[in-house]
Amino acid sequence: MRECVNRGPRPLSWLWARRCARLIVLAWLGFACLFAAAAAIYPGGTWLDRAAHGHRFFANYFCDLTQPISLSGVNNSIGSRLAQLAMLCFAAALAGFFWLVPRHFARSPRATTWVRGLGECAVLSYLAVPFTPSELFGAFHAWLSLLAGALGLSAALCAVWALCRSSGAARALGVLGALALTAGILHASLFVHYMQRPEPAPLLVPAVQKVSALLLSAWMLGVAGLTLSRRRESDP
Repeated sequence: MRECVNRGPRPLSWLWARRCARLIVLAWLGFACLFAAAAAIYPGGTWLDRAAHGHRFFANYFCDLTQPISLSGVNNSIGSRLAQLAMLCFAAALAGFFWLVPRHFARSPRATTWVRGLGECAVLSYLAVPFTPSELFGAFHAWLSLLAGALGLSAALCAVWALCRSSGAARALGVLGALALTAGILHASLFVHYMQRPEPAPLLVPAVQKVSALLLSAWMLGVAGLTLSRRRESDP
């Protein structure tokens, strides 16, 4: 009898969770490939050294690649489109992540509501960021980035709190999320600190942005991997 029950139809929500996990992985791979292509053809220039040749991973911000004219003053129309598509792929992965991660909470419906609500609002705000490059839109780009970042960090804080109250692999993901959250808060603090200054921000700011993005990527892929590694499970 037990075997017959186990072989019954899988819960629809479980199937959707696996599809969401696959979306996260595929969207992130799309982001990585498109970002690599955009970086490969980026003419050059950073905020500290506009004469720099080519892309500098820890010296360029992600949004530098979305500039139609590079910071060195060279046409970057193709690269900017690739970078914009890359960031759209990252937004898709992030949307899937904020929707999926509550499945690993230890019965916390309130946290689920906050994470999904704040997270999806953050993604909606983030969607406009790559299409408002700072060289064309000035401070509006920075404030839009801060809005998306504040919403995303708030959602991440709720997710970390709920995961750390769970057990096993979910708690480990909470620790990873705490590292990503710490890096994100540090980057946001540095960004705000140097935003109103006339001189460009030091190398530390774009470098922390990249570290934060790498930790966030690991967190998202970890949640997707945990979901895909589990067999049929009861609904949270």
